[in-house]
Amino acid sequence: MRGSLAHVMSWFGTPARDRRPDAPVGRVLFDDRPAPPSPPSVRRQRLDPEPLPPPPVRWPETKLKVLGAIWGEGFLGPGGAEETLTLAKPLGLNEAHSVLNLGAGLGGATRALAVASGAWVTGYEADPELAKAAQALSEKHKVDKKAEIRHLDLANPQIRKGYYHHALALEALWRIPDKAAVIGALVGGVKPQGQVVLTDLALGAPAPSAERAFNAWAELEGVTPCLTGERAITALLAKEGLDIRICEEITPRHISQTVAAWRSFVEELKRDRPSRPFALQVVAEAERCLRRLELMRAGRLRLLRWHAIRR
Repeated sequence: MRGSLAHVMSWFGTPARDRRPDAPVGRVLFDDRPAPPSPPSVRRQRLDPEPLPPPPVRWPETKLKVLGAIWGEGFLGPGGAEETLTLAKPLGLNEAHSVLNLGAGLGGATRALAVASGAWVTGYEADPELAKAAQALSEKHKVDKKAEIRHLDLANPQIRKGYYHHALALEALWRIPDKAAVIGALVGGVKPQGQVVLTDLALGAPAPSAERAFNAWAELEGVTPCLTGERAITALLAKEGLDIRICEEITPRHISQTVAAWRSFVEELKRDRPSRPFALQVVAEAERCLRRLELMRAGRLRLLRWHAIRR
């Protein structure tokens, strides 16, 4: 599935009307026409070897801008602050509470919780680049004390034991091979009788024919998914000290939020066409989302929510 900006407009919205080639247009920042061929350049042979290029940056600035434009500043997926507060509603947060937010990403959920409830929220993020960018956003909005984001080393996850009143973990496990160690650190960080709300991806109905679709999605995610089924995750949560009260599927809601966000974003694209680097990142994010939605609609990939009490 390789697309262009026009494909994105078609996938998630009503295609804009075609303009005549001679019709007057405003400032166009994105032009996907092939560039005219440039004359061949003669390169001199170097006596010393050229240095290797730096490794690609996983989270370039343009990509972060695209994600913010689609999902809202600080968020990497659909739902935004509204979904965060919906998930956290059972926790009954207030100014006296401390909250552990696992899978903080760019810190959007961490800040939303802190601002809306007044609670002291600490976000933990496994990706060091994201953790650094997330903390910078908290500092930008002057909430770095009440919405601090820290890097969590998955090889040795360290979370202060018995410190937090409640915890909210958002799609924090499906990329991690050793889930037990991270869940143990998460549960261990919550006070006895504290509440834990967790969302994560799980395998749906098995189908050998879905392997190709999973591989295509994984390639676009840039990680190797470490997925398991609902029962296995529930059993692991219980083994690590959680009393599971609710386990429900929220896949349909996730799909609706994804499509709604893209439709809104496509309308913005019609009014203000982006630069080429921005447009390329838009296409990459659209393809990633479509691959995920394809698996979800086929029942091969599920998004679940657990609500539990720390024993």
